[in-house]
Amino acid sequence: MNRVFTLIDKLAYGLFIVGVLGGIAMAALIFVSTMLRYLIGSPISYSDELAGLLFFSMAFLSLPHVLNKGRHIRIDLLTNALPAPLRRLSETFSGLVLIAFASIFFYESWDFMSFSMEIDAHSDISNLLLWPWMALMPTAMGLCILIQLRRAFDPAQLAMSEAAHEEPL
Repeated sequence: MNRVFTLIDKLAYGLFIVGVLGGIAMAALIFVSTMLRYLIGSPISYSDELAGLLFFSMAFLSLPHVLNKGRHIRIDLLTNALPAPLRRLSETFSGLVLIAFASIFFYESWDFMSFSMEIDAHSDISNLLLWPWMALMPTAMGLCILIQLRRAFDPAQLAMSEAAHEEPL
């Protein structure tokens, strides 16, 4: 089981790195396009479209790692006031809600990606094939489901989750 957990960790971190690189590429593309617009009067024609796709990749590829490390946004004003047993129950309930949401999102985004692949959808300006970008949605949600399920089987993850509750930002 530890090999599976290690694989999940490495996959989440690897996708995170790719997402961060996408964010860097997005910032560089916007900077260069802006400079070209003001210096020579002609920006990169596809910069807005590609920047949107890079932002999309940055957001979705970062989700699994952030969830895995317990660094996602929490509204814990109420749960911190609960006794430990109720806090664990609340954590379990929120985990089930996340699994339900991610499952529905996975299913719907898989259909969206499959349809895009069937019709050979391309972006308007740069003519980029869109289904590989859309594949990031079910990939990220599937990994989030695995990470959340892992919490149920790995006591170390539960302890890390509880420690994240107590750490100040």
